[in-house]
Amino acid sequence: MIIVPGPASQILGVKVARLLNSEIASVSFKDFPDGETYVRVEDDLKDRDVILIQSTYNPQDKHLMQLFLLIDAVKQMNPKKLRVVVPYLAYARQDKQFKKGEPLSIKVIEELIEKLGVDELYTIDIHEPKVLNYLKIKAKDLSAMTLFGEYFKKKKMVNPIVIAPDDGAIHRAETVAKILGSEYVSLDKFRDKDTGEITMDYKKLNVKDRDVVIVDDIISTGGTMIKAAQMIKNQGCGNVYIAATHTILIGEAKSKILAAGASDIIGTDTIPSETSVVSVASLIAEQFKGF
Repeated sequence: MIIVPGPASQILGVKVARLLNSEIASVSFKDFPDGETYVRVEDDLKDRDVILIQSTYNPQDKHLMQLFLLIDAVKQMNPKKLRVVVPYLAYARQDKQFKKGEPLSIKVIEELIEKLGVDELYTIDIHEPKVLNYLKIKAKDLSAMTLFGEYFKKKKMVNPIVIAPDDGAIHRAETVAKILGSEYVSLDKFRDKDTGEITMDYKKLNVKDRDVVIVDDIISTGGTMIKAAQMIKNQGCGNVYIAATHTILIGEAKSKILAAGASDIIGTDTIPSETSVVSVASLIAEQFKGF
């Protein structure tokens, strides 16, 4: 087995390789003067079991193109099997036509990956796991929620409760809550499909003097977490911890969330940042032990 760490996941790729005691392929990359992308895998991968790791966070289009080119570069060498891990898969939130004339963006991305000859695809906390059903190849979405559960279990929390910002994230809250041995609940969130504005119905919660963990798959502008934190803090809770697998945190999102009453924001290294407290390396490595 050999790990090919893409330009967007160099550090994560090395972590995974060390956990698996695997070889690491050397990848060179650069931009041409006109802005086009160049990548090259410098090791011979013929008849090798290859795991390619490349996240596709901002700049999404560049990282996607690097992914596509790397897949082709590997396939040209005729590997025994090519498994691709995309920790953060861009365009996953465009999983349906919200308005007439829109593309089904995630389906386009998946079809490109499949047609390039990938044998297996792995993602982490993709926004809607059902979109992987578009693929004919083996596809699996891994969840970092167990990692968050273990992280918070080590903290000295006061009678914790885990909260999902909407019904779509309730299964994530449940996973964390089971590890903590705590209760969990969801809030009622609504998003205007035209303006993107978020409204959240007031919900009376049993959070007085209790530490709270709010979990979700992704934080982008932070609007959801800001409203959730404000509602919960106004009900007299203790610490409010925000946990999300993909912490994009556009603009002043981080400072606004903290100003809303959050004690801390905990993310993973699917998107490297100062909030990347939890690493998904062990989650990825666990999938490939024994190969």
